Amino acid sequence: MALPFRLAIFTLLLVLSQPHASAAAAPARDLLLRLDPESRALVGETRLFWAGGGIIRFSLGPEFSITSAQLDSRPLQAVRREERDGLVWWEMNGGPSPRGLLFVRYRGQLASLEKLDEQQALGELHPLAGPAGTYLPEGGGWYPDFPGRPPTRVRLDLPAGQRGLVPGRLIREAVADGRYQASFAPERDVRTLVLLAGPYEVRQRWLPSSTGGKVRLRTYFHPEIAGMANDYLDAVAMYVDLYSGAIGPYPYGEFSVVSTPLPVGLGFPTLTCLGVDVLRLPFIRATSLGHEVLHSWWGNGVFVDWARGNWSEGLTTFMADYAYTEREGAAAAREMRLAWLQDFAAVPPAHDFPLAAFTARRHGASQVVGYHKAAFLFFMLRDRIGRPAFDGGLRGFWRVERGRSATWTDLRRAFEATSGLDLRPFFEQWLARPGAPRVRIQRVTLEPSSPGYRLRISLTQDQPAYGFRLPLSIKTAAKEELREVEMRAAHETFDLDFSDRPLAVTLDPDFRLFRRLDVAEMPPILRQVMLAPEVGILVAEEDGAVRAAALELAARLLESPAGIIDREAVPPAVPLLVVGLGSNLDAYVDRLGLPSRPPEAIGSGTAQVWAGRQAGRTVVVVSGKSLEALAALRGPLPHYGRQSYLVFEGSRVLRRGAWPARSPEWQVGGD
Repeated sequence: MALPFRLAIFTLLLVLSQPHASAAAAPARDLLLRLDPESRALVGETRLFWAGGGIIRFSLGPEFSITSAQLDSRPLQAVRREERDGLVWWEMNGGPSPRGLLFVRYRGQLASLEKLDEQQALGELHPLAGPAGTYLPEGGGWYPDFPGRPPTRVRLDLPAGQRGLVPGRLIREAVADGRYQASFAPERDVRTLVLLAGPYEVRQRWLPSSTGGKVRLRTYFHPEIAGMANDYLDAVAMYVDLYSGAIGPYPYGEFSVVSTPLPVGLGFPTLTCLGVDVLRLPFIRATSLGHEVLHSWWGNGVFVDWARGNWSEGLTTFMADYAYTEREGAAAAREMRLAWLQDFAAVPPAHDFPLAAFTARRHGASQVVGYHKAAFLFFMLRDRIGRPAFDGGLRGFWRVERGRSATWTDLRRAFEATSGLDLRPFFEQWLARPGAPRVRIQRVTLEPSSPGYRLRISLTQDQPAYGFRLPLSIKTAAKEELREVEMRAAHETFDLDFSDRPLAVTLDPDFRLFRRLDVAEMPPILRQVMLAPEVGILVAEEDGAVRAAALELAARLLESPAGIIDREAVPPAVPLLVVGLGSNLDAYVDRLGLPSRPPEAIGSGTAQVWAGRQAGRTVVVVSGKSLEALAALRGPLPHYGRQSYLVFEGSRVLRRGAWPARSPEWQVGGD
């Protein structure tokens, strides 16, 4: 029978504090944490066998202080030496030949999760706690960090109404004396340490593993969504089976889905953390959940060599988000590829960068490049080498690189091994260069030939030229044919023979090439204003409260700072965000000649949003029935950048859509 947690700790510390305790019997490093979410107090202790030099150095967050330290039974004095990168570096003099069990005890007060401003950058590494949830991030300084000596076991002590976890394998858990205690050990290749806690209801299921063992699946859900646990467990089991078959056996013994009050979607080894409101969304199990499970292989199983670019997000987006859409059919997959290209078209040239330079998502433009352009690279690669070679390359990459930090070069070599092709030119042009090719038809002629007709198509692209395969759709009197040409130069001419008379030519009608779109393929969408480097805000009323609401909405929606401009001096060509209330707004946009309310946004909801064009620029108009209706858009609206119109009831979308894109046809002349 296991000892109560506090008694077990006391007994263990008593044994380990003896001067002659065996170093071999001690774990490499233990971390013990006692957390009170109500008061946000964290008390911790770390212990490890120390055999280093005389000066012992470690870092800790500035909100923590050292309460005691000792090497075996000898007290040590911890001294603050410097503060760097938001962390405090401490030093202790261990003596001329320090060797023994080192204990460091500390305490601190965490920031309040409940008071987190919704506009605070989620990437900030500040530990947050509260009764509704605790998030202690990687690199957040919430435990003493000895360089090169990560904790090998973590023990949690929480109030009985709370549950918590860290990445790794759950060794034991129990509730005793009004406290919840749990112990975790890292699994193979786990390098990340985060801590999540909350008033969770835990559900569990065991999944047979392809390696012969079992995988523990769990949900740690807030009570208000606990009823969704079984559906999420079903979905996780499906994804683990799917990717185990496609790539290789699931690399860990556990996977947990954890809810949090934060509006996030985060993946870590053995778990994913998603916002409570995110988990409620009906499409999350079919999209984002699979993306996070797949990160168990890409990013958490094979690591990213950050100095040489992040390939993981693009590959995961391709194998998860895009693959799920592809299963819906060719039309849905085409629409996703078009949406990626439209997103890229909205990125200002000053915000574009080479894919090889992407490390992490920091703003909308970085997501377009690091996720969507990268996913499109894998789509084009599969087209080029074929699905069997592509799938075999992924399995080989996993087999060789598991547990290692891999690069784009390692990926290229894996696909070269299965395809037998030299893929260096392909990867170099898409990784090293910003932007995308802009392909145009320069001339089309038709002449008789022995089978019937010879179509001569002259194509052009900007210098320096890309090398790519370009699909062409040729409409004839009898049917529509797809042909493919290989383009490597800035100007090339291709002869294509047909038995039926060609009537029209369309470039890349299915959007299988990552390219700059023609203007006809880029209907106005919200993202064109959201990502613009300069935006003017027009407010339909003089009321100060409406102006304040417009500025608050713009701060959430726009990538670049923007201010309210004078309606009598609207600068030409600058994209516009127009905000107002009801009929006042309709009269205002009509008076200025701005895009008027479309039929799709008439007569329902508490707010309507639409995009249009005026004098060559994109205009986004936001109409609310009240100030409350405008305020309700601040959370959801930034997530709908691909839409041309939306109708909201509060923060809930009633209708949405994008204006149709038309691929331009080049009409074929006479013989």
